[in-house]
Amino acid sequence: MADTAAFCVDHLFPQVPARQYVLSLPYALRFKLAYSADATSAVLGAFISAINSDLRRRARKRKLRGRLQPGSLTVVQRFGSSLNLNVHFHAIVMDGVYAEQPDGTMLFHPLPAPAAEDVARLARAVCRKVTRYLGQLTGEDKDQQLTLDHLANASVQGLVATGPRRGCRVLRLGGTGEDAEAAIIGKRCAEVAGFNVHANVRVGANDREGLEHLCRYLARPPIANDRLQELPDGRLALCFKQAWRDGTTHIVFTPHELIEKLIPLIPRPRCHLVRYHGILGPAAKDRAKVVPTPPAPSAPDAAGSDAAGADKAGTGESREIDVTKIQRGSRLPWALLLKRVFMADALTCPKCQGRMKILAAITKPDAIRKILDHLGIPSEAPRRPAARPPPQAELSGTADFAEVDYADPPSPEW
Repeated sequence: MADTAAFCVDHLFPQVPARQYVLSLPYALRFKLAYSADATSAVLGAFISAINSDLRRRARKRKLRGRLQPGSLTVVQRFGSSLNLNVHFHAIVMDGVYAEQPDGTMLFHPLPAPAAEDVARLARAVCRKVTRYLGQLTGEDKDQQLTLDHLANASVQGLVATGPRRGCRVLRLGGTGEDAEAAIIGKRCAEVAGFNVHANVRVGANDREGLEHLCRYLARPPIANDRLQELPDGRLALCFKQAWRDGTTHIVFTPHELIEKLIPLIPRPRCHLVRYHGILGPAAKDRAKVVPTPPAPSAPDAAGSDAAGADKAGTGESREIDVTKIQRGSRLPWALLLKRVFMADALTCPKCQGRMKILAAITKPDAIRKILDHLGIPSEAPRRPAARPPPQAELSGTADFAEVDYADPPSPEW
């Protein structure tokens, strides 16, 4: 989470304003997207295509011509606040477009905030594109979908059951005309047939800390450890950040129920949760012209790298690392992440407030034991507690699992 946010701020997003677009989907589509990588990519492609088209349309209204290039990143979230399976998309989009200048450089043109009608038009475009794309992906399911139960279900909800507008509300004429199909339910928030688009969160061009905070929010895990607590009876209570409308503040699970809720949230294989689009895409032609170049790390901050004090062939001789040549790998050094997220510098000496650095890596057990004994730190590893029974023991009809004595090793027949 923190490493992804740091990468987006330092290596990806230029210093331009950004806006968050959130797409929530109808319940009928969430199950399909949870287990279909093709459907997820199709819906996300429709969402980003609709956003880019809206940005270009609003840019051309301001007399901008030429090849206009938006840019964005999207995080696919699979969970809701109550650990329910809820596939939806959070996109951080540059609040404007890039245009190429005669000298080959890229100039950013900021755009004003979208109006409520623009968000409603965007929601309608997403609904139209998604229904068309899913109609191409689910050809093998058409016989099953064209049943009487499916038609009756759509009729009860007032939706179109078949055709290119499948899942959309029945069109109504008169009054507001075309806009009757989209409902504006909040500030820069519109909904069409269960497709909800929200675009009211904006980060300024110079607010890099706010951008990093937003990226951490997008890449966060389903559970925050400080909101999960164990009750006296062994159950687990998950506290909500905000109370629900009915006053609910916690939900309670048994250990088995918690595992049951977490399993569907595991991403499908080879289905990336972080995607890059437009000029920020990995294969974009002009990407190198707009992404920021991070400053070289200073010597004190980079001294926390795990490789800074590598031991030369076990001789105990340490060597210094030229920190200006350290390139970003797959992960940032642990000390930099701690300082960046928690504002705690783990390499500051608590006694003299000077900088600490790794001198050598000691691997011999006898030397480690002597050092720990001298410092008054336990040198023996704590004993591991006995394993708890498997969660199947909590299921009804499996009493034979609960009767096994787990103090003895399992028999070879298992």
